[in-house]
Amino acid sequence: MEEKKFINHPYIKENTIEQRLYQETITANCVEQNSLVILPTGLGKTLIAGMVTAFRLQILNEAFVIFLAPTRPLVLQHAETFKSILNVKDEEIIVFTGEAPPEERVKSWRKAKVVLATPQIMENDIITGRVDLKNCTLLILDEVHRAVGNYSYVFVAEQYLKCANKPLILGLTASPGAQRKKIEEICKNLNIRNIEIRTEKSPEVLPYVKEIKMDWVLVNLPPSILEIKKILENALVLRLKSLKEKGFIESYDIRKISRKSLIQIQNQLAKERQNQPEVFESMAKVAASIRLTHAIELIETQGLEALQNFFYKLEERSKITGSPKGLKDLLMDNEITTARIKIVNLIEKQLRHPKIEKMLQIIRQQLLEKIDSRIIVFTQYRDSASKINEILQEEGYPVERFVGQANKIGDKGLSQKQQAEIIEKFKQGIYNILVATSVAEEGLDISECDLVVFYDAVPSAIRYIQRKGRTGRKRPGRVALLLTKGTRDEAYYWSAKKKEREMKSTIKTMASTKMEPVKEDKQQIKLEKYLEEKEEEKIVVYVDNREIGSDVVRGLTRLNVKIVPMQLQVADYLASDSVAIERKTVEDFLQSIVDKRLFPQVKEITSKYERPILIIEGQDLYGKRAIHPEAIRGALISIAVDFKLPIIWAMNSQETARMIYTIARREQTERETRIYVAEKTPGDLREVQERILTGFPGINQTLAQRMLSAFKTLEIIFSIGEEELSEVKGLGKKKAEKIRKIITSKYDENNPSY
Repeated sequence: MEEKKFINHPYIKENTIEQRLYQETITANCVEQNSLVILPTGLGKTLIAGMVTAFRLQILNEAFVIFLAPTRPLVLQHAETFKSILNVKDEEIIVFTGEAPPEERVKSWRKAKVVLATPQIMENDIITGRVDLKNCTLLILDEVHRAVGNYSYVFVAEQYLKCANKPLILGLTASPGAQRKKIEEICKNLNIRNIEIRTEKSPEVLPYVKEIKMDWVLVNLPPSILEIKKILENALVLRLKSLKEKGFIESYDIRKISRKSLIQIQNQLAKERQNQPEVFESMAKVAASIRLTHAIELIETQGLEALQNFFYKLEERSKITGSPKGLKDLLMDNEITTARIKIVNLIEKQLRHPKIEKMLQIIRQQLLEKIDSRIIVFTQYRDSASKINEILQEEGYPVERFVGQANKIGDKGLSQKQQAEIIEKFKQGIYNILVATSVAEEGLDISECDLVVFYDAVPSAIRYIQRKGRTGRKRPGRVALLLTKGTRDEAYYWSAKKKEREMKSTIKTMASTKMEPVKEDKQQIKLEKYLEEKEEEKIVVYVDNREIGSDVVRGLTRLNVKIVPMQLQVADYLASDSVAIERKTVEDFLQSIVDKRLFPQVKEITSKYERPILIIEGQDLYGKRAIHPEAIRGALISIAVDFKLPIIWAMNSQETARMIYTIARREQTERETRIYVAEKTPGDLREVQERILTGFPGINQTLAQRMLSAFKTLEIIFSIGEEELSEVKGLGKKKAEKIRKIITSKYDENNPSY
């Protein structure tokens, strides 16, 4: 047997990374230019990231590296890998996942050589100024196919490229997506110049690829389930016929109608609703059709319990104040009532979807062949994951459900800590079966996984590749796909396969094409230059903690605003002592009318701040919800007339950010005011003296400083007359008169006015 050779580098521990030509070639090509690395799962993307890290640390010894991954389990996994291969002290490899308090992170940033974090934590630390990116020599983005739209990767990369002295970006993925447009967007967002792609068939990779055996297992729905499916289809056809009669669709054939097309019709109707109230009825039918399409998919691909839970959740939602009338009408429909009764009867008879028995057969056979096998069962839905987990537990298997963090109706999510514990127990063999939703698809290095079961098919090429990639990493593996004949299962599977072929073709073409550097936005550069020339010091905006990470705060950061996060009892943003800004999206504004939050909030902000502002962000105020236009107009008039609260309209979050910036700039430069936050404890004598003076009406921090500079002590200020006080620039006769009146007036608890 040929003796293994290992990478020799001062920043890499001896005998930890095996020499592989394709890894060394990719590393060499990524050390000097922003790169996208597309490599099948199990072929060492993290090791390549480790080698690029070693080279960058060697070049710039005082620098540090940031490695971002979308989930806590992935961050912890990469941290363990880096600690095992990098010749760096363990305490210099820092992990941030949200559990470390912000003040601790500030200290850790100063001593770190490598920081591994989730992108949301990184984004927050950039926004709040906890990290200085100047000396960051490398930014690694795992699962980089996420770097599109508003995902945090995009903002972090933009700020990194703007702030770092010698920036370099390395993006890693096994599946960037099928559409060339999406891959180009990733490259544009990260200023990628170089694409490194290897497939399972690449000659230099082939010796290291482990075989994955693919099994397609087809099942037929039993007559009793087909009967329920037929009832749901009839209910759907009835509504589609009505939509066809009104010209919204060309055919009521359910094979030609997709959920996506129905959502497009729904959006179009919403735009027309303001001027055509009769459209309400059609909107209700479209909404019902979307729900019925989903119900049919559940009974085809998931089972009776999943469909029963879906109707239960609709029923719970229908009880909420302001829920759509069409939802209640759907649940009271005779055919739906009949279907729900049949579902209950079949569940009581313990009838199960035929996939269940096939899945149990596959798992039994796998464990007979290899008793300590690791198995992952993937399903799209939590309800199905719970039911499958329950069935496997009844069969006596050591199994655990693995889902995301979000809490849903009747289903509490797993914390990041719980997720990490489950993965560790799975690796140790305490559990040898995981029943997982999409949270386990991305990147988890479970090298011992022998079998992956697709309980359902997914139409996404990325998710198909990610699921499949959980096996066949260190040794041959097996994938079993459960497909219900003649249903969306088959359609989704072939859709994913088609997209996978398109993706491979696209990235091969792009890899052979020289990437052009991203053109600079001259308008943005002009704006930033203007801001630098205009401001001697940064504009400051206090932001409620719940708004941190929003698109608006990202926009403010791009405008060079200093963000100070805090818990605001009222309002979302403070631009000065007297100007507080409440931001509501159109959706939130309408919902606050429905749940009666709006006017208490308006009353509170107008009572606590001298000059509050309401920003309503978005479009189509009259088309988002089933609220009568007169009720919306009445709310707006009451806010403006009764409460005298100014309303500013913004088209989107970017315009909201620019509006807040302009308000804050006007307050803090032209009006020379600053933000005074009562909760903050003064840090020294100077701040205490300033705080005492800013307690007087109309006296901001700037005026307080001028008064103290002119008269030196509070004792002198409190003893001099109005005339001397009024000579202070910006103070004036009226403010001086008011100050003297407050100082000389006797205290009277029954007469608080001045």
